Amino acid sequence: MPEKKELSPLEQKANWVEQYRFSPEVAEFGRVTAVGDGIAWVDGLSSAAIDDLLEMEDGSQALVYSLSHESVGVMLLVQTGGLTAGTLVHRTGRRLSIPVGDSLLGRVVDPVGNPLDGKPAPSTDRVGLLESPAPPIVARDYVDQPLYTGNKIADAMIPIGKGQRELVIGDNGLGKTTFCLDMVVSQKGRDVLCVYVLIGQKRSSIVQVVETLRAQGALDYTAVVVAEATALPGL
Repeated sequence: MPEKKELSPLEQKANWVEQYRFSPEVAEFGRVTAVGDGIAWVDGLSSAAIDDLLEMEDGSQALVYSLSHESVGVMLLVQTGGLTAGTLVHRTGRRLSIPVGDSLLGRVVDPVGNPLDGKPAPSTDRVGLLESPAPPIVARDYVDQPLYTGNKIADAMIPIGKGQRELVIGDNGLGKTTFCLDMVVSQKGRDVLCVYVLIGQKRSSIVQVVETLRAQGALDYTAVVVAEATALPGL
């Protein structure tokens, strides 16, 4: 059987040109009409749906959260300095997904996985949908392993198991951040991975939390998510 001749780059381009067939594509575009604090309004996307992922010509990304007859309300996931009224917007046809994997451990990222610590983007080969249906009750495993917070009073009075949801709630100044930090630090050596999310915190508080986790050796098994668009170099 004769060997297949390998084509040169020039011959490959010539074959591609010969086989190319022009076909028109239809795409729907809109334009930004107003930009607010973390949100924007877009006209022209009549087929947009809730949770649609949008991209804008300046590089910004947004998620649809409100629909009306006249316009579409979007949450800005990534906002550049060039986003203004009149910016062109188009649908991506995708739902919001985020990178997942062990490479996120020890990193400080924004809610969509972009690095905020001044380091290169995490090298992940998998993505997961941000909004996905919860598994049915019959498909879930039993809660049979304890999760210790490291606080003797809480562990003695409130039994917590791996897989349960617990809420820490209280007024300002009661020590919620300290309790959560102690809980993350207490997971060292217990084969537990942690995700620490900071929303609406000052930059000084964010830096203090990250430095505390690093000093205690807890950042190796923790991913820190900050709901802040600006970078935090030096972390």
